[in-house]
Amino acid sequence: MTTKDPLSINHIQNWMQAMLTQHVPVFHLDIPTNQIIKDSKRLSASQHLSIYRQSYIARLRSCMQSQFKCLAYALGESLFQDFADQYLDSHPSTSYTLNNLGKNFAAFLEKTRPQDEYEEENWPQFMIELATFEYALSEAFDAQEVNVNVPNIHTPDHLLTIAPQLLLFEHQFPICNFYLDFNANLLPELPFPQQSHCGISRQNYKLGLFSIGPDQYHFLNSIKSGASISEAQNELIASFKFKRKDLDRVWPIWKSNFIASGFIVEKS
Repeated sequence: MTTKDPLSINHIQNWMQAMLTQHVPVFHLDIPTNQIIKDSKRLSASQHLSIYRQSYIARLRSCMQSQFKCLAYALGESLFQDFADQYLDSHPSTSYTLNNLGKNFAAFLEKTRPQDEYEEENWPQFMIELATFEYALSEAFDAQEVNVNVPNIHTPDHLLTIAPQLLLFEHQFPICNFYLDFNANLLPELPFPQQSHCGISRQNYKLGLFSIGPDQYHFLNSIKSGASISEAQNELIASFKFKRKDLDRVWPIWKSNFIASGFIVEKS
């Protein structure tokens, strides 16, 4: 293709995308800027493109900031922006929507994490877990609502199953509590390593975040993997040294809390 050939809409779109995201034209579309963008009395075609590029980058930065508010707080605005800019350079948007812009951000942080032994055990892991958690929240918030049958405490156990939109997390840091404290404007300090577990449910278009114990995480994860309530109880007894009488005593409390939290629903 030569610069004298007529340009199709597809050619122009590809050229513009390359100029905005990579700052250079794609190899087969080496087209002078002023062939697509006209000079004005005050600005050249290149200056017009530069303004549009800066606005585009600012929009991407704003989107990243919106998707990872808690991470931006934990890192600090300047450091977060540095990471976000590096990520956007290596993972330019290829979607019609910016809702999934941060999809690979946690993987990017994992790939670029410091290799120092001390650092490996501290803040990089916290940031990666927090990034993964925040993006999961945004996905859960945007997910299509699923109609379920809400049980009650008297619903027989064999009619119960896991809620289809329940998300379960196991972290090396207290991610859920840190996020909740940030969301409550409590200005939390960066936490020390501490294994934690969390469940995220969605009811009536609202997300619920709940810290849970390792035994509850194991129990719910068993059901999520296909086990029945009875089978999950047996696995819990075997794995956590529960006594049957103790589990029988605590199960009505768990059952009531799981129903209220939207963790378990009635089979359809």
